[in-house]
Amino acid sequence: PTVTPEPTVTPEPTVTPEPTVTPEEECFSKIPIRSLLGQLIMTLAYPTDFSLVTELSENHEIGFMGILGSPNRQEIEGFLENVSADPFPLLIASDEEGGRVQRLRAEFGRLPSAAELASMPLEDIEQMFLEYGRGLLDLGVSIALAPVVDVGQGPGIGDRSFSNDPQSVIRNAGAVISGLEQAGIVPVLKHFPGHGSASQDSHLGLATTPSIEILREVDLLPYQDLLNDSHAVMMGHLVVPGLTGDLPASLSSAAVEDLLRDELAFNGLIFTDSLGMGAITARWTVQEAAVMALTAGVDIVMISDPQQASEVLDRIEQSIEAGELKRNSVFNSIHRVLALKNLNPCQILDTIDRETN
Repeated sequence: PTVTPEPTVTPEPTVTPEPTVTPEEECFSKIPIRSLLGQLIMTLAYPTDFSLVTELSENHEIGFMGILGSPNRQEIEGFLENVSADPFPLLIASDEEGGRVQRLRAEFGRLPSAAELASMPLEDIEQMFLEYGRGLLDLGVSIALAPVVDVGQGPGIGDRSFSNDPQSVIRNAGAVISGLEQAGIVPVLKHFPGHGSASQDSHLGLATTPSIEILREVDLLPYQDLLNDSHAVMMGHLVVPGLTGDLPASLSSAAVEDLLRDELAFNGLIFTDSLGMGAITARWTVQEAAVMALTAGVDIVMISDPQQASEVLDRIEQSIEAGELKRNSVFNSIHRVLALKNLNPCQILDTIDRETN
């Protein structure tokens, strides 16, 4: 018997559903973009500039401040009392490596340098930084620009490095990180991808590291071993032969996106080192460097003078409008900052609406 074929059913045309926008995304899209972009700027500041920093924070023109000089407790507490936490709290960072680089030594007493710490038992290092970190947090400082995980004591680093041996750096820096994290402080590992054997101090000019092949065998080991997404990383102003061309790593997408984000699978916050350093200022204005760093995939640009914050923000905003700086990449950075600050876009919008009405 012949089989009657099944009648062919014409399928219903499929309707592509509209992408659903979450309430958070909806709120995010309504926050003034300038206020969001301001979250990507960290200014360094001496106590004499604290009133200007307060104003910048109130105007949503910065998201972070790094301490310069050695302010006392009264100066810091007085400053923080005046800075509103709404809608964007200003997070305070400080260089607290120990030795020659310790901003708050007068307040907390001297910490040993990395080279000195390297001869101490690891549990003592961890305990020291746990107690120190608690003191920082109590004062209102939530980010430590430390530890230095550079391998080697070359020019500009010296006793800021634990050792010429990557394993020693890993052990000692690991103890510092553990202490700071237990205290609730965000550690910032620096100076990526490795300043330990660089040609000169990047405060003075552009420094060149050994080739990327050598960095992979030595300088990158601490990052591979220690990094997780709750930490942050500071990009060095370091030219890396075989990786960054003639750009410093801080402005190079090969260093930021390809090496740190993709190869090392790091999804935490990435800061530049200060864009006021000789390595940068010899070739670029701070505005140019800030846009280049964000274009390279850095999250937070560090400027050395709060007087420059507004014009840096102007330039970033113009670059977004002109399409030279991609919204997606910058929005990822903003989301990382909002997550660090525990901020919900709808709360931010609500606060801004109340402020403006």
